[in-house]
Amino acid sequence: MREVLTQLSHGNPDILGSAIVSEDGLVIASALPEGYDDQRVSAVTAALSSIANRAARQIALGEVQRMMIFAEKGGAILCSGKKASLVVLTKPNAKIGLVLMD
Repeated sequence: MREVLTQLSHGNPDILGSAIVSEDGLVIASALPEGYDDQRVSAVTAALSSIANRAARQIALGEVQRMMIFAEKGGAILCSGKKASLVVLTKPNAKIGLVLMD
């Protein structure tokens, strides 16, 4: 799995790195760049996924499929699955449409 995540980063210059995280916040696979803490990224990903799903259910939207965060130093795209989530970290001003296609 790590190889696939690494290829994802190498295939798109806007992608900094990515990880697959279990619903309880454990790292399943990771290809994050130097300086990023796998454990912290996975814990935050699981927490965000949980909060977003609760919020979506509260307003009758169902389960969250994808969530995006845009910040001054980059972004994060979270894609939720049944047992795990994929988080992709992007550079600032990344071409999100191309990232989503990858």
